[in-house]
Amino acid sequence: MTFILILAGFVLLGIAGEALLRGAVSIGQHLHVSPIVIGILIVGLGTSMPELFVGVQATWNGTPEIAVGNVIGSNIANIFLILGTAALIQPFVRPTRAVHPDGTILIIASLGIIGLGMQGIVHYWQGLILIAALAALIFQECMEAQKKRVIKMNEVASSQSAEPADADVVDPLPLPLSVVLTLVGLFMLPVGAAILIEGASQMAASLGVSAGLIGLTIVAIGTSLPELASVTVASLRGHSELAYGNVVGSNLFNSLGILGASSLAGPLEFPWIMVWFDGSIMITATLLMIGFIWFGNKLS
Repeated sequence: MTFILILAGFVLLGIAGEALLRGAVSIGQHLHVSPIVIGILIVGLGTSMPELFVGVQATWNGTPEIAVGNVIGSNIANIFLILGTAALIQPFVRPTRAVHPDGTILIIASLGIIGLGMQGIVHYWQGLILIAALAALIFQECMEAQKKRVIKMNEVASSQSAEPADADVVDPLPLPLSVVLTLVGLFMLPVGAAILIEGASQMAASLGVSAGLIGLTIVAIGTSLPELASVTVASLRGHSELAYGNVVGSNLFNSLGILGASSLAGPLEFPWIMVWFDGSIMITATLLMIGFIWFGNKLS
């Protein structure tokens, strides 16, 4: 029964994540924003919805260590597994924003997780600060995207060209269908998350291990599958900036949005081993990603 619950939860999260991803990307394409902005704002945030619902549901269920393990484990999986897979499919040159501002902000957010974890518990008011920081970043990205969109429209008008400068990853779906897919994905995500958390909790109890370990492994990798799917498609189609933006956006959303939202659902206890061991691996993964891209000028 436990295995069936976990499998059913993953299936629902996968379907919901795919629906949300396709709908959100199509909406972004209708708004004519650049690939890296789609990757950070739409794909990165959209594919992090499973982690969000899992984190909140786990805290409500009294297993906050699953929420914490999910955030840290997903950040590690996003870089080592997902970005590594993208580079294997098609190596890509350094994105223009690899170090500043994206890399710098990501390092600060990762260090912030460790700092909060040293307290042993993340309070709700600290969660509000994290969410406010994420909102400020999203607002800044939207303003920059709007400026670039105006510039692009002016360039197109002056050159009398009907083609945009950046190619989209896929042809956009009709706008009404995009909205419907997005709403369906948002509706199905909490259902899949609740089923997955119940199965994960039962597995932890039956195996005699901590719920945090299940969160770091099975739940973290499972909820990272939407990112893996979207990055694979982006790499196959030659959109490395979207793949990179997806990982950066997802990790930022995990660190600020999911940790913040989970702390609002209840006291968010932070196991010490996740601070010094798992947190160190997360920081190392982030530094390796930025170092490879910056000093090697590409991810090969």
